[in-house]
Amino acid sequence: MLKRSIAVFLVILVFFSLLYMSLPNGSEQTSDGLYAVNGTMDLSAWNIEQKKIIHLDGEWQFYWNRLISPEEFQLEDPMPSGFMQVPGLWNGKEIDGKILPPFGCATYRLILNHTPASKVLGLKKGNARFSSKVFVNGHELISDGIPASQAQDYKSGNTPKLGFFQNDSESIEIIVQVANFEYMNSGIPVSLELGREDAMLYQHQKNNMLALAVFAILWTIAFLYLIFFVVALIKGVKEYILPLFSLFCFLFAIGNGMADQRPLLFFVPDISFTVAFKMKDFFLSANFITLLWVFHRFKNGLLPLYPVRIISIMYGFYLLAVVVLPIHVYYEIHQVVMICNTVILLALLVQAIHLYIKEAKGLLLFVSVLTVNMYSIDSILFSLGLKASSRFSQVFMMLFAVVMILLLSMHYLTAITQLQTSVLRTQEAEIAFLRAQINPHFLYNALNSIAALCATAPERAEDVVVELSQYLRRSFDFKRIDAMTTLGKEVELLEAYLYIEKTRFGDRLEVEYDIDETLNIPIPPLILQPLVENAVRHGLMNNVAGGTVTISIRRQQGEAVFTIEDNGVGIEAARISELLEEKPKSGGIGMWNINQRLKMLYNRGLTVYSVIGGGTRITFCLPLDKEKKTGRIRRLRGGSQK
Repeated sequence: MLKRSIAVFLVILVFFSLLYMSLPNGSEQTSDGLYAVNGTMDLSAWNIEQKKIIHLDGEWQFYWNRLISPEEFQLEDPMPSGFMQVPGLWNGKEIDGKILPPFGCATYRLILNHTPASKVLGLKKGNARFSSKVFVNGHELISDGIPASQAQDYKSGNTPKLGFFQNDSESIEIIVQVANFEYMNSGIPVSLELGREDAMLYQHQKNNMLALAVFAILWTIAFLYLIFFVVALIKGVKEYILPLFSLFCFLFAIGNGMADQRPLLFFVPDISFTVAFKMKDFFLSANFITLLWVFHRFKNGLLPLYPVRIISIMYGFYLLAVVVLPIHVYYEIHQVVMICNTVILLALLVQAIHLYIKEAKGLLLFVSVLTVNMYSIDSILFSLGLKASSRFSQVFMMLFAVVMILLLSMHYLTAITQLQTSVLRTQEAEIAFLRAQINPHFLYNALNSIAALCATAPERAEDVVVELSQYLRRSFDFKRIDAMTTLGKEVELLEAYLYIEKTRFGDRLEVEYDIDETLNIPIPPLILQPLVENAVRHGLMNNVAGGTVTISIRRQQGEAVFTIEDNGVGIEAARISELLEEKPKSGGIGMWNINQRLKMLYNRGLTVYSVIGGGTRITFCLPLDKEKKTGRIRRLRGGSQK
């Protein structure tokens, strides 16, 4: 338990370290001297060949409640309301003795001096809440929604965008118009980036590809979970946690695809940003409900049904509000929902930790819930303006995807293990059935022989009964239905049978042995006697003069080769096929039984060669890889030995 507690602590420490690394560091902003002061940034220290992309962070000129065009700045030089930190939010800041509200509009302005001339530069706007226009040197470069001073003229749009321009002067004027009448926070919470054309394009494409890759991976995992569920359902297994995992990944993929880089907007460019934003809130909240049901279905109800239903109904009303209400209306309760999300996610995390520490179960579930918590915390910090970028949330998404793949693999391995166990039990049951057929089969024939001896040689019947009792004591071992015996013990059983038959048939039966006495391999029980019985009863005794049966067990190329051969009447080819087929039409079941057992245990059966009037030879091979290095077969009594 202590080791598991330490493991949990280390995992949480690693995740929070990753989150801490993504937080802004003020010392890094001024490490190269590229920092805006009073609306001006000096780029004389910028080596564009070494540092290809820079952040335009610092103090921008700020004009509250005014959307000033470049032409207006050329006609006059309006006095700024103050200076605003970028990245940062304007709501809650004090300008002219007033606390700024989230709703309104503003203009940001920055002058860059000593810029690289005769260069094609790229400018990226990441996030400007909740609509914006970017002008560079008097020309509109980026437009995202329609910023306006009145709500009725305003249209939201907040997607990362990239623009390029030719710079032929040593100074650049950047003007950003921003308006918001919907979201709870306003301003420019993400750094604007300036850099070389190739570097900016590469970074933009890389970010988009990463976001699309996360989406594709989560959807693939969702479909795999769904396929596993359907296949299991077809086989009669109802694993309802599988479709829940599938729905969880599906909803998470769509919700995340509408956040940050918003890669799904590439596929549906005509939908409004308001719809896209609502889709993000809807799918991420629906995904939260799914997570509750995952916990309920995991390990016989890790969460009780009643609270899961209550929370699901409450969140259902919130989902309805997201669909029918404007963003600024349902965002009145959004912060409360976010707090509830955080509390419940932390409660689920505690549950997962408790399960793993106390019962050593659900490690991957714990890690997956931890990644969701980190994703949620990262998103909250970004929405509150405490982080300048939400890109790091994609790291948690990738970790979540890895955990989902591992969970899927564990489900697959569990299914394979259960299938193997089922196959093994079926095989054991079939072997037990076959053994159950062999034992009474031999006993019946042995009793017939004793009955015959009682009539013809009563003085020897007692010896035969003693041999039979020894055979039964060694043979009827039901401790393990799939137990193996040794070659030595199997030969002893064969001796007991042949002693009985030799007593009955006298000089008509001759037995010859050709056995490697150093062999002592494990062997399926009752596998030699029925073959020898077939040779004696059907091969030799159908001949008036009788004959000889030869038992050979020799090493050959890493195998033990078993051969039972007689010089009796032989078997017709059609009859051989009948004896080896699944359901013999007539006669005994001995040869078919042994052939089936060998195929199940070694994937190979009997080889039968016979000539009418010339006898029969039956051969099979067993591997020597489990041969015991100690012990020898004792010399056989009775008959001759080559």
